[in-house]
Amino acid sequence: MTNALTSRRRIIALDVLRGIAILGTLLTNIWIFSRSSGGEPGVDTVAAEGALAAFNSVADVLLNLFTDGKFIGLLTIMFGIGLEIQRQAAVRRGEPWPGRYPWRALILILDGLLNYIFIFEFDVLMGYGLTALVVAAVLAGSPRTQKIWMWVGLAAHAVMMFFMAGGPRLFGSFPGGDFIREATPGEEGMRFLPEALPTDSYWGMVTDRVQNFIGGRGEIPIMFFMGLGLFLVGAHLYRAGLFLPEGVRLRRIVMGIGFGVGFPLDWALRLTDTAGHVARYGTSTIVAFGVLAAVAAFYARRERVGVMGHLLSLVGRMALTNYILQNLIASIIFYDWGLGVSRRIQGPWEIVATLGIYVGISAFLIGLSAVWLRYYRRGPVELVWHDLVDRVADTAERATRRRRERRAPEATPAPQELTVG
Repeated sequence: MTNALTSRRRIIALDVLRGIAILGTLLTNIWIFSRSSGGEPGVDTVAAEGALAAFNSVADVLLNLFTDGKFIGLLTIMFGIGLEIQRQAAVRRGEPWPGRYPWRALILILDGLLNYIFIFEFDVLMGYGLTALVVAAVLAGSPRTQKIWMWVGLAAHAVMMFFMAGGPRLFGSFPGGDFIREATPGEEGMRFLPEALPTDSYWGMVTDRVQNFIGGRGEIPIMFFMGLGLFLVGAHLYRAGLFLPEGVRLRRIVMGIGFGVGFPLDWALRLTDTAGHVARYGTSTIVAFGVLAAVAAFYARRERVGVMGHLLSLVGRMALTNYILQNLIASIIFYDWGLGVSRRIQGPWEIVATLGIYVGISAFLIGLSAVWLRYYRRGPVELVWHDLVDRVADTAERATRRRRERRAPEATPAPQELTVG
């Protein structure tokens, strides 16, 4: 069954979810930047006393419980939903699927490559693009084929989580294992990169990312197998009516699994200090489904998005721009080649200062999105991306037509009739 979700409030609900995922990802990743000068997480902050010490302790726990892994999981699910929306739009226009979409995925991979090299070593766009190439083809198949691939992806991800749970000795051989540590505050010995590489030279960091490309991209296999399953689950939930008013039962089931199963498992792993990658990429993803269903339920029968929803939807409508921009802004603020704030805030007030900067960056992204979207339908990166996709796809189609014309046999002239007389 294919549901054409055309109601504006449902589209806004999706934008709200994208906004939550983008700003939530920033809240998770901002500690990578704030700790880039090599300060000891959970060491300098314990020097605080009184109310500040209590705040630091509570923030350490809550940020670890509520942020790490949840928003990257939600972002992954939303990408799969977006893929299904594009497939349904192509069907309504009478266009073949996947049609031009592989070019979109390839351009996204290129976008991710540039983002990794020049802005942020923990980029997820490359992984999403690679996964989208496969999932786009899967979505062209029958519902049965899609479900088979969905379970294959989920099973492969579960197997990877099992091996990752074997500890540093087993996981140490995984490419880039040292590069994908969680970035939440409070864990001993955490670094944004192994040995806290210097950040005083922008081009030095660019060179390091290029030289350590294989290790730096070690998260991609995880993102691929996780995305393969989550993209297809997201597409299935969208088709099944998760965002429709009548999808009450489905939303309750998804929330029950996300909050009733995912949250207890996730908290148990984290509070017993056995979280690791299993919590980040496993149980946190289950929680993300609960968040997805909860937001869908909140907007299912509402006529207005509300003030907070409107602000989040602005960010969501420019998700790609804001994802890249937030990392660029944080780099300029925290790294030594920029303002060098990371080195200046180490100490008892580090967590407070980092959260304050997070609020400032979020407010800037919301304001920029509000101004830009008054004049344009898409964000700046989205505009360039779509234009580039159209240009590349048009060029490829023209080249294909020319090859076919050259290969076509020349038309044989019809025999002329002989007349007598």
